[in-house]
Amino acid sequence: KRYERILERRKEIIGRYDIAFKQLGIEVLEHYNNHYQSSGHLYITRVPGISETKRQEIIAKMAEAGVAVNVHYKPLPMMTAYKNMGFDIKDYPNSYRMFANEITLPLHTKLTDADVEYVIENYCRIVKEYI
Repeated sequence: KRYERILERRKEIIGRYDIAFKQLGIEVLEHYNNHYQSSGHLYITRVPGISETKRQEIIAKMAEAGVAVNVHYKPLPMMTAYKNMGFDIKDYPNSYRMFANEITLPLHTKLTDADVEYVIENYCRIVKEYI
């Protein structure tokens, strides 16, 4: 019974994020177009031109501002079990490239409009230091 409301709220948040971040050149995962519609459960961004170290600095600064962000997808060759089997991330440069500058932002229906604005303001302010 709640699912349609959940989807609508996620879509609102995604729309607000998209407007704010695309104008800075932050790459965002496309959730909606004429061919598909996402459930909108993740908001993945990529900050062009930053290194993994810079990404970690952004994550730390967001945490200092009270916003929990993370890296959602770590390539399998970087995980211990796969390393132990002989996989090396150097053999998967595209996977590493997609990982190195990825930051996932909060996207859940308990975010208030003020929370969304707070995330936007802080992410834009912090990312501007790096682009």
